[in-house]
Amino acid sequence: MAITHTGSFNLSFKNEHIIYENEIRCVVKESEFNLSYNPSLTSDESGSLYGFATSSSFNPYVTTLGLYNDNNELLAVAKFGKPLLISPDTDMTFVVKYDL
Repeated sequence: MAITHTGSFNLSFKNEHIIYENEIRCVVKESEFNLSYNPSLTSDESGSLYGFATSSSFNPYVTTLGLYNDNNELLAVAKFGKPLLISPDTDMTFVVKYDL
């Protein structure tokens, strides 16, 4: 069944909604976060890491960034589109933007 309309009509709409954009810069120093917190790297119940994860050639990647408040409560999680190599030689800055 098709609905057709042969007359004319006018339609107008006006709306306004303010969106606040926030930006947070997370700086990672070259000496920070150069190890993995992935539980699959532990070799036993004591939490010991496999040998390859402690060698100087091990280069971890970051996949997720958490934003916490002063009470250490997780407020937001940012997921990267692809894993990013943590640079062992330079500081890195991650810019997180979100709308309210």
